[in-house]
Amino acid sequence: MKPLFSILLLSFIFTQSDCIENRYINEIFETEITYNIEYGSNTNENIWGAEYTEVLYMDVYEPQGDVEEYRPLIFFLFGGSFVSGSKSDQSIVALCTSYAKKGYVAVAIDYRVTQSLILVGTEENAYYAVMKAIHDLKAAIRYFRMDDQGPNTFRIDSDRIYAGGVSAGSITTVNAAYLDRIEEVPSHLSDMMEEQGGLEGLSGNEGYDSNFHGVVNLCGAVGDYNWIEPNDTPIVSMHNSEDSTVPYSDEFVSLFGLNMQVYGSQTIHQTMTDYGNYSELHTYPGSGHCSFPMSDILSLTSSFMYELVCAEDTMLGDVNNDGIINILDIVQSVNIIMGTSEYSSLADLNADQIVNVLDIILLVNMVLHT
Repeated sequence: MKPLFSILLLSFIFTQSDCIENRYINEIFETEITYNIEYGSNTNENIWGAEYTEVLYMDVYEPQGDVEEYRPLIFFLFGGSFVSGSKSDQSIVALCTSYAKKGYVAVAIDYRVTQSLILVGTEENAYYAVMKAIHDLKAAIRYFRMDDQGPNTFRIDSDRIYAGGVSAGSITTVNAAYLDRIEEVPSHLSDMMEEQGGLEGLSGNEGYDSNFHGVVNLCGAVGDYNWIEPNDTPIVSMHNSEDSTVPYSDEFVSLFGLNMQVYGSQTIHQTMTDYGNYSELHTYPGSGHCSFPMSDILSLTSSFMYELVCAEDTMLGDVNNDGIINILDIVQSVNIIMGTSEYSSLADLNADQIVNVLDIILLVNMVLHT
């Protein structure tokens, strides 16, 4: 088995300056917030279908006193069935605050909601609602890439941009990640998509890249699992196994009297793993919708995100993240198995989502060959 350890050691040998001292894992900063930054605008409609121009705003959460020049950026989008909600929702504030304390630049955006869904619950209007939210998210991402090429006011790293959300906000980010070719758009929606600016939309900051590098999926779904491809965007998902609002697997979602086929977190995870893509799924039994503790959300998603943010800067097996693989990492792995420490993917050497004796055996061999 010696070649395996050589591969592991050679693949994770770098240390980047911002991936030390538990940055991106622990809350080591206070937070400073800049409210109501205008990032774009687009046409929307009220509950009766009357059109108006909506200006789009965002709140930016930063680690106070931070001196790093290139910081990862993460967006969090609110839920509300695409008819309500705001960037001030309690869960979004909690997520942005915690991530900023860990060293991220975290952003809460107001995207356009579609109140007319309440009265006009058609399939076309439902797709239109999702499309508007996707377009607004992409405009917000482009805003930061535009700023990065100018004054870089927020000192972000354009190669480390991520997005997540709760419920409808998560549906938005998941579909923005995996619906990335115009030919994937259902044919009966292609005219509407073209009128609204294609995949990128017309919400502002045109000409800049809107891609992002990872997804935090909190009880969301994708429109078609066939949009997922090899080497696609990494994703961490949390979902209730009997969620009756957004399905856990490949069931129908009921939205304002509509029954629409979508594919939830289990199907997303299975498709990702079938392709060998980076995916993690945390299933909570029961029929609630996003009914898991915020403490779990913060712990599990930030652990996954750490691996993305520091993908080339950490050592698999360096469980305590001190830059050395030694007996202390074995002790920490044993603590994870005993339940006295939280799961860490750095200890999950065989990538089976469980830290157990098999990982200890691999880690011992790594220590012996270091």
